[in-house]
Amino acid sequence: MCGRFAVGEVEMARWDGWLEVEGAEPWPEPSWNVAPTQTAAIIVAGAPRSRLSARWGLVPHWWRKPLAEMKATTFNARSEEAVQKPFFRDAWRRGRCLVPALGYFEWSGRKGAKTPWFVTVQSNSPGICFAGLWAEAMVDGAPLRSFTVLTCAAGVATAHLHPRSPVILAEDAWAGWLDGTADAEALMTAPPDSRVELWEVDGRVGNVRQNGPDLIQRVGLGL
Repeated sequence: MCGRFAVGEVEMARWDGWLEVEGAEPWPEPSWNVAPTQTAAIIVAGAPRSRLSARWGLVPHWWRKPLAEMKATTFNARSEEAVQKPFFRDAWRRGRCLVPALGYFEWSGRKGAKTPWFVTVQSNSPGICFAGLWAEAMVDGAPLRSFTVLTCAAGVATAHLHPRSPVILAEDAWAGWLDGTADAEALMTAPPDSRVELWEVDGRVGNVRQNGPDLIQRVGLGL
């Protein structure tokens, strides 16, 4: 799964160039500890492609009740089920997005003594992109943009941490996912194990109030 990720201090020009973005909103404040319900940048299809700010935790376009009444957990969506689940199926068809990041966090060990890990993938771009879905709803009298990160079965490199992994798209798959020209189901796989890197990080990352580049620095020997 993916319940926390890092974007860091973004070099906007580099990201926008890689993603071929022309219409853009300001990037959210730098964060190395993005948590559900917080705001992050997403890239959406169009002519030109646009960069938007959105809430992490998808609220479907048809939702009209107060946000406090939504009890579903929607910051992740299982890629095998998203096309059928009412909360995600419309976004699967018409609301694909990319979620730029440096990597994500996962935990191992027993409750009360868990070890945090930072997981990333070797890339030629400024970072990685999760496959995501987004929507815009009218909530509490105002428009609300939101997104979810799609997940798939974990590869060997991370299965010992969690059986699920965020879908991290290869750079040459970004356009096909966004524009709907690629076989979407074929893209819903974990990245090659040979490209995955992970290392132990400071336990402070478990506190959503903690932030800063030191949260993704190696404190162990890695795997």
